[in-house]
Amino acid sequence: MTSPTGVVVLDDIFPDLATGFRVAEFNWLMRRNAVSRVLTTQPLLHQLPPYAARYPEFVDRIGHYSKEELAGASLAWMTFLNNAAYYLDDLEETGTPFVVTLYPGGGLYLGDPEAERKLDRVLGSPLLRHVITTQPLVTEHVRERAPEVPVTEILGVVVSPLYLGPGAGFRTDYYAPGSPDGTPALRLAFAAHKYTEGGRDKGYDLFLDTVRGLRDAGVPLDAHVIGGFSEGDLDVSDLADVLTFHGVLETAELRSAYSTMDLIVSPNRPGVLASHAFDGFPLGSVVEAALCGAGIVATDALDQNRMFMDGRNILIVQPDADDIVHRILELMEAPGGIARLAQAGLSVARRHYGVDSQLWGRLRVMEAALAAEAAAEPAAEPVA
Repeated sequence: MTSPTGVVVLDDIFPDLATGFRVAEFNWLMRRNAVSRVLTTQPLLHQLPPYAARYPEFVDRIGHYSKEELAGASLAWMTFLNNAAYYLDDLEETGTPFVVTLYPGGGLYLGDPEAERKLDRVLGSPLLRHVITTQPLVTEHVRERAPEVPVTEILGVVVSPLYLGPGAGFRTDYYAPGSPDGTPALRLAFAAHKYTEGGRDKGYDLFLDTVRGLRDAGVPLDAHVIGGFSEGDLDVSDLADVLTFHGVLETAELRSAYSTMDLIVSPNRPGVLASHAFDGFPLGSVVEAALCGAGIVATDALDQNRMFMDGRNILIVQPDADDIVHRILELMEAPGGIARLAQAGLSVARRHYGVDSQLWGRLRVMEAALAAEAAAEPAAEPVA
């Protein structure tokens, strides 16, 4: 396969190592010479050194964004609506065609007037060549608003190759009540970035109440909070003996932490961060935990699930602590229930979030857009 050249990635967060899915995607594309440069609005004086220490082979291909850097680019590649809206004037002024991946978040609040204005502006640009969507809700919305725009749905999110190595996530060390081989406590994880006071959009309060409910039911617990939460966000004084806060972790640290968990609990709620805000299903943090062998316990209020089967390889719960506690206790009653759920979820996650499903599909979109551009270029005038 001939790799495309002259493609630039435009972003607002890269090369921050905390944005693992961007690092995974952009590095993969650079490694295959599918993109020539990544241009970012991040302050590289602070953000580049940690990235350079980890990935020195790509450092000379990362630069600070300016409109002048678009000169000669054959295609721009972006993620998130806000990014596409931010760069759009420059793209149109320089005549640079572009492709955008519309993940949930990043300004994509379906039905919100300001977000719809941005979306219509991006979808209506004559330079838009393709849209990649990651959730069925977004796919349907884009096709309704702009039926003429090519759309490819690639469910989920790109993950670091660290999660996909041979044997990654295959485990037997799960909590199994009554079994002499099981661990002494049920290890629960909650992982999310903090966007609202108390983390209600991610269901942080529900996670804490789930821990309380399981403890009251006599379950020995070892509960962990990963992300931007601390003891000061909500009152957890009654959980001090079972709760550990880790803060924001980079990919290698996350993988190490997730590999010790039995279940990850993700009781997120739509419409809390903003009236039309929603998350992808499941969250990227949940996917990463599943790839480390943790069983998934998650809400799906918007019916976005197309991969998993409730009770077989995931527990899809209501945004209610009593329901979450009930489903977990029910799972624990079945001999080896946690291990079976977690390992079945791992199989699904490896299939849907592997390189073949996530990255080759993106590269095919890129190559098709470049081929269409080349075919549309006027033929050179013959030399007299």
